[in-house]
Amino acid sequence: MGYLDGSKKAPAKTIEVEKADKTKEIVVNSAYTQWVAQDQTVLRYLLNSLSKEVLQHVLSKTTAFGVWTAIETMFSSQSTAAYFSKMRALGDELAAAGKPLEDEELVSFIIAGLDADYNPLVSSIMTRTEPMSLSDLYAQIMCYDMRLEICLAPAMATNSNLWLM
Repeated sequence: MGYLDGSKKAPAKTIEVEKADKTKEIVVNSAYTQWVAQDQTVLRYLLNSLSKEVLQHVLSKTTAFGVWTAIETMFSSQSTAAYFSKMRALGDELAAAGKPLEDEELVSFIIAGLDADYNPLVSSIMTRTEPMSLSDLYAQIMCYDMRLEICLAPAMATNSNLWLM
């Protein structure tokens, strides 16, 4: 699991060792070689278990963590859109039952259900003096998701651009 969530970090690629004559030499770190081998095993397993549709989005990733993070990011934005659609459908059902919600109420319910990753967005929405429409909320959530994905890309690149042996 550490290879997937990034908690099992790659050791240094090389280490300095002291030879018998007291001189120092830089050598390949065997722990790094072992880490790469294990990471590549997990990566191969992941890649072999993905559908073609998902695989095309992660082929450029070179570590298990890079692939896993890309998959999480890809599906989190889709699940946010699905959550929004589900909440909107519930609002429509209430309206059909004769108990319509105002957009402002539905916006409040939707933002109350967002997880902690959305706290900055929720804070900015809560400080607005004018009510937000559902379409504006949807646009804000999608923009926020894209921003998170952009911000995560450098972190993923740093963790997935390890030189493979």
